[in-house]
Amino acid sequence: MRSRPIRSVAVVGAGMGGLTASLYLAQRGHEVFLLERAKYPGGTAGFYAKRGMVYPTGATLTFGLEPGGLFASILQEVGVHLPLYPVNHVMDVRLPDRNVPVVASRAEWLAALKTSFPERASQVVRFWRAVEKTAQAAYLFAKARAALPVQTREDFLHILATMAANKSMLGFGVQRLRATVADALREFHLDDYGPFRLFIDAQLFDAVQTTSEWAAWLPSCLALDIYRYGVWLPQGGVPALAAAMADRARTLGVHVLFSNTVTDATYSQASKQWCLRTNRGHELCVDAVVNATGTRVTTQTDEPVSGDNSASQVSGAQWGAVRIDALMSGQGVQEAWFHRDDPRAPFAIQIADDAGVDAPHEGPCGPLYITFHPEEPAEDRYGAPTGDHAIRVTVSAHTRPHDWLNLPKAMYHERKQRWLQDMFERIDRRLPHFSEHIVTCSMGTPLTYARYLNKAWVGGVPLTVANAISRPRGPKTPWPRWYLAGDTVFPGPGMLSAALSGFFAARSIDPRIGQRAYKMHESPSSLVRR
Repeated sequence: MRSRPIRSVAVVGAGMGGLTASLYLAQRGHEVFLLERAKYPGGTAGFYAKRGMVYPTGATLTFGLEPGGLFASILQEVGVHLPLYPVNHVMDVRLPDRNVPVVASRAEWLAALKTSFPERASQVVRFWRAVEKTAQAAYLFAKARAALPVQTREDFLHILATMAANKSMLGFGVQRLRATVADALREFHLDDYGPFRLFIDAQLFDAVQTTSEWAAWLPSCLALDIYRYGVWLPQGGVPALAAAMADRARTLGVHVLFSNTVTDATYSQASKQWCLRTNRGHELCVDAVVNATGTRVTTQTDEPVSGDNSASQVSGAQWGAVRIDALMSGQGVQEAWFHRDDPRAPFAIQIADDAGVDAPHEGPCGPLYITFHPEEPAEDRYGAPTGDHAIRVTVSAHTRPHDWLNLPKAMYHERKQRWLQDMFERIDRRLPHFSEHIVTCSMGTPLTYARYLNKAWVGGVPLTVANAISRPRGPKTPWPRWYLAGDTVFPGPGMLSAALSGFFAARSIDPRIGQRAYKMHESPSSLVRR
């Protein structure tokens, strides 16, 4: 007996995964309902307003948008176009004894490695050459739209075809398939080189949500070297890209429902359909569901979810985040460090010190990540000097969500104040007088994320060997026609990976999606404004 065809789909969550899945499904003629609890699209690639100022929820830069790039091909296929601006000086990583400029230019980057780590420059360069080759293999695998885990015969044949077409390059990636980054550091005799390992751990912690000791070598190499393929700032920022995707979805006939939280989902064996109800009184009966939220959307305890919300971090559990949204005196910042209109100025600054992942540190874990946003005229109510320009700044760091859940109110506010002071003290040690230029600020915690995103865990599942290689989570689940997308399923954390997961979910529903062979250079260079 043939199964009922899938004509209608509810996609829960309008982040990159949900938006991408909706666009592909709508193009193939499916009736799509896109449900989002927030007022705006994007999820962790979106934005929110606080005290009249707009701040990004998470992501600020994009990857894979170079001509022939993976994300560029996805956007082209679904008909989304937005002017892009290349970013070369991505960030400065401030270590205790040195500064490492992270740049997109490959030649400049190799020179920066030699200058930043002169004690073992030759070993560092050899290590990075291995990173480059492995990253190239991983990117080829991703561009071919090959998916893990292998869940169908088509998945298996697709992977075989990809490997057959790229034998030498993918063979290099397979050499250390089950290795960690720490294994490679030991192989190149860099495991005892403190400054370089601290730099690698800081980069990995932000990119793959774990450190070199646990990070899987293959996907971590792409995360470390993805900057060399190009870094892009969409016109209007990353939230503008999410908005453009939502607008395109409406054009394709997607029913986009913001401010709608799914309150119940039940499956009818008789009709072979899912019935979803929302807090706004909508009741939808659809043939399939894509949960792109990274968390449970029903009250059923056996609902298949992709995130691991256990308390143990070394097991590969998801992290939460603390963040400071601040308004700074632009004049003071420029006098102290750099002019924001200087093309040599970094887009962001990462503070890496001894606040490790597994250390018993009562405060934010891992590096601090500081992002400077476009300037806005300062208003008198903020207390900035007349004629000054206010710079919006976001400071974020990792934290264990369980440290914040179920705290008494007084203890919660006391901890917020203590962590706020701790974060400013850490920054001031690397950027003297940083906190003195703060005009106004507020702090968010995992409870803040739970309020706006409906989950305290953010950033996706850490790319350990288990999560990325041995037991990755794919779009299909034991529930009938219930699929997963987002940064907690394969390929993992990050906006590019989340978008690709949406493609995989859509392809699982409709195998016609993605049948056309991917061409390496089909993305138009007209997307890029130089």
